[in-house]
Amino acid sequence: MSTLLLRRVHELSGMRLHATDGDAGHVHDAYLDDRDWRIRYFHVDTRRWLPGRHVLLAPTVVHGADWDRGRIDTAITREQLRISPDIDSHKPVSRQHDMALYDYFQWPLASESVWEGEELAARLHNLLSEWRGPTIAPPLEELTDDPHLWSARALRHYGVDGDNGELGRVVDLLVDPDGWAIPYLVIENSGPLHLHRFLVSVNAVRGISWEARRVRLALGNETNGASSAARDADR
Repeated sequence: MSTLLLRRVHELSGMRLHATDGDAGHVHDAYLDDRDWRIRYFHVDTRRWLPGRHVLLAPTVVHGADWDRGRIDTAITREQLRISPDIDSHKPVSRQHDMALYDYFQWPLASESVWEGEELAARLHNLLSEWRGPTIAPPLEELTDDPHLWSARALRHYGVDGDNGELGRVVDLLVDPDGWAIPYLVIENSGPLHLHRFLVSVNAVRGISWEARRVRLALGNETNGASSAARDADR
């Protein structure tokens, strides 16, 4: 995959969320699933626009991103964003939230085939936002945390180990805005006299440890671009 059309996930932080009737918040974080390496939710801070809330927003309601102006356009209204599922910003997000919604609506929420236009995306988002009540699912804080859903903001501080030892640390991830897939990690290896950044395919990831704050790769010292899994970040 060419890196020319990819963006750094860290660029998302602080981007304004533009609803159909005006700005409504900014991106605080992105949550990704390490099973298919795709962004599942944007963690949106609405406190400057709406009464003190952090909410979840699915990328399926995003219909454009202006990276130069720092703005993400959505297909929902400010009110729809306001009543989006709340999130405790100090805890990881659980994918069981998705499963409870799937059981209720009987729709494959993660399927790309479901989304056939901005109007449908907005209508579904509105239905999801209106969903409430313990008869459907327990509160977020009572759900079992999903070990496959990760904060991109947190991953940027994780160390990286290869087959032959330490390789450096994660400093960013690259994302394809067309589908929000994440094909590469950006790894930094630095010392007193050198600084080297390189890309590693997510296919090389063999595990992520929250306890150790480390990512394990099936990769040796092939960080000079010779490996198909690793390449210089500046290429």
